[in-house]
Amino acid sequence: MKISVEKHDVKEWLDVLSEASKGKHYPALWKRVHGLVAVPSRKRNGVNLYKLNEHTKDGDNVIVPGKVLSVGSMDHKINVAAIEFSTQAKHGLKAANCKIVPIKEMVKAEKVHLIV
Repeated sequence: MKISVEKHDVKEWLDVLSEASKGKHYPALWKRVHGLVAVPSRKRNGVNLYKLNEHTKDGDNVIVPGKVLSVGSMDHKINVAAIEFSTQAKHGLKAANCKIVPIKEMVKAEKVHLIV
């Protein structure tokens, strides 16, 4: 059976979050994120760029346990980890010099914000 890219990404996220929730660095946050990721994809929230722009400040570390969508724009730089990004959302983030970070790096970051 062929594993789709989305399923592979979710499996990687769940493995990383499971380990992080047992650690000493924000264990309650990682347990909550694990619960949000471990649902069917149709139940995961999509987050638009305008929402990321409203709820973050320059330099924030952000986790989106779903898909980042392209409505709106960013006017400051953030580090963001998400399961999926729409093509236009990636362009919008790169235009604002935002950094797309893998979940493995985000679990080590300080002051992480969860946006659902």
